[in-house]
Amino acid sequence: MLKPGQIFETRRLLTQADFNSFAELSGDDNPIHVDPIFAATTHFGGTVSHGMLLYSCLSGAIQQHVPGARQLSHDMMFPTGTLAGEEIIVRMTVAEVDTEAREALLDVATIRPNGAAGLQGQTRIKLAEDKP
Repeated sequence: MLKPGQIFETRRLLTQADFNSFAELSGDDNPIHVDPIFAATTHFGGTVSHGMLLYSCLSGAIQQHVPGARQLSHDMMFPTGTLAGEEIIVRMTVAEVDTEAREALLDVATIRPNGAAGLQGQTRIKLAEDKP
């Protein structure tokens, strides 16, 4: 069972190929994500991840560390751009656990190499039923 204060982390290297594949799948081919020449002229200085790609990394990390959990809600923002070639840390900290409802609130973030958060917020999860 999860306990408040527990921290789970996963590392992921995000590449331009990841951005391009996500753009193809999602249809979001904004040049800030897929055109390195254009993106170099912006205040980011290079292509940045789709916010929902970061969210997908978070969703995968939840399944890795809390198998069978379902996300009930999420509240997040994307305060800084995550550049192609950056290895991020997907960090989840258990904020609250409701054992009766089998739910937990997680503080979540993707941390860039410079320490800034690319994604930050909270997600509420429903824990899987214990198997006998």
